[in-house]
Amino acid sequence: MERMKKPATIEMIEVPVPFSPGTTNCYFIPGSTPTLIDPGVYSPEAFKRLQSGLRELGADIADIERIILTHGHADHAGLAGAVAALGRAAVFVHRREEERMLVWSEKVRKQKAEGFHDFFGQAGVSQNIAAKATRVLLDRFRRNFSPISEMVFLQGGELLSFDQFELRVLHTPGHTAGSICLFDDSQGLLFAGDSLHAKIVPYISTECEAPVGEPAYFALEQYLETLEVLGALPARCALPGHGPRSLRPGELIGRLKRNRARRRQRIVEILQSGTPWMSQFAILERMFLGAAAAGVLYMGISEVRGCLEVMEKEGLVAAVVDGGPKLYRLNGQNPARQEAN
Repeated sequence: MERMKKPATIEMIEVPVPFSPGTTNCYFIPGSTPTLIDPGVYSPEAFKRLQSGLRELGADIADIERIILTHGHADHAGLAGAVAALGRAAVFVHRREEERMLVWSEKVRKQKAEGFHDFFGQAGVSQNIAAKATRVLLDRFRRNFSPISEMVFLQGGELLSFDQFELRVLHTPGHTAGSICLFDDSQGLLFAGDSLHAKIVPYISTECEAPVGEPAYFALEQYLETLEVLGALPARCALPGHGPRSLRPGELIGRLKRNRARRRQRIVEILQSGTPWMSQFAILERMFLGAAAAGVLYMGISEVRGCLEVMEKEGLVAAVVDGGPKLYRLNGQNPARQEAN
């Protein structure tokens, strides 16, 4: 008779974040290879809370030997370099996230600035608003990431061993190009990162440049495929990057699909009621009734652009670029060009 495995020890530490959503879930797995999944943002408050949380569990930052990042956003990955330096921990992250992890460097920030300039310009954002948003985003990178010297790159499919279980690495692009989830097949436990949230719809992140070796990257298309992959898992519990765990991952995935469909339908309605040719920014303003804040602006345009990319591939919308922003209309509308929004 096969011996039953003892349930895995997994501890959650809520680490504060100086921007929405306010906290990130860091998961600590003790044992012979003490591991952190998503240590949090680089800030004195986050470091202090992570340290105190580990001490409450009888551990210390210097004990950490392995850090696993579900993706390279600052609220999850910013502390990785600082923790790794203190504990000599190996940092595991998907290869597509390498550039995100290096945004503390001047060279990469300059590349990011150029990418944001093109991103906002194609979306139809005015130069003044785009410049302000870019400054805020780059300043966030500078402040919220700690330098990191070395990374172990994942591709998806790897098995990461712990004392009582293994986690299978799933490449789940959409929220970012290199997002991963981690799945314990023996217990049906899913570390979902930002691919699943119980209370909000995870946003998809447009890549300013296609991942190395790929001609293009369509964030929403990838995310919808990720939901199919996650929905096919025999998951009993999802541990997300923010908010409470979900004991019904299948229901959560179904709700996210419906929310995505509603957002798509809203864009169709906006295109039906607006002028024949509309920019991504014009659609965003109608969709969310204004979104001037830098973080919201980038996230919002990513959402709109993702939907439009899928709709364009399906032939539902037509697009044109004529020395300015990319403009859209529903196929079947009067193609005569009017003044763009």
